[in-house]
Amino acid sequence: MSPQARSFAEFAPLELAPYLQNVWLGTPDDDAARIPLTSLSDHRDAMLAAMTALYGGDAELHARALLSQWSKYYFGLAAPAGVAAARLLGRPLDMSAERTFVVLKQGMPAALHFDADALQAVDADPARRYASLVAHLDSVIGMMAGMAKIAPRVLWSNAGNLLDYLLANCPSIFDDADIDAAWLFRSGDANPLRTPLRDATPRSPLLPNPFRARRVCCVRYEIPGETQLCASCPLLLTMRDDELALQDAVGR
Repeated sequence: MSPQARSFAEFAPLELAPYLQNVWLGTPDDDAARIPLTSLSDHRDAMLAAMTALYGGDAELHARALLSQWSKYYFGLAAPAGVAAARLLGRPLDMSAERTFVVLKQGMPAALHFDADALQAVDADPARRYASLVAHLDSVIGMMAGMAKIAPRVLWSNAGNLLDYLLANCPSIFDDADIDAAWLFRSGDANPLRTPLRDATPRSPLLPNPFRARRVCCVRYEIPGETQLCASCPLLLTMRDDELALQDAVGR
């Protein structure tokens, strides 16, 4: 192991450490499965094979729904890294695709490696602290959108849903912690992360009121057999009571 390699879990409180134990500054080993992030598109078949093993379906017929689910696993590594750097340390993290490596194990994202010097100086401006994370997401979403006929907004919604959770649960070194969410989720068509979740008034008493709904569905329902929607799926707002009664999300 490189003497410079450090896991991001070292910087995190106990409740967030599990999200960061496989995110590294420096290279912790010589894992042959480590690939440059810029070559992710070359591994499309392995990514789809991993998802069909987990969810079923057909790798080509259901490629967009399957890759949408794969993106959640990837964002589960990348988003906590960017948020931990920006909020726990108050520092931008260089997450440029050209300097990022991802470890794939049987097609699944298992770890992320950033350069040992990727952490930059403390900066109170959220625009500068999060700029590299947003650029990183944009690069990955662009690559994934090119692998299947999936709208980038679906993938941005997956990222935004996770970021909303992380910002609500990750402490900040700054007194005004709300500035992070205000910048990341600011309104305007130019911002792909704008308002990832909203409080809606459901028409059914089976749903909580207000109902916290994602702006865009992750299309998991397109995979045969995936009938249970996530607890924040906007499609729940359109269902009849008898359909809602079959959903595990009701009452969560």
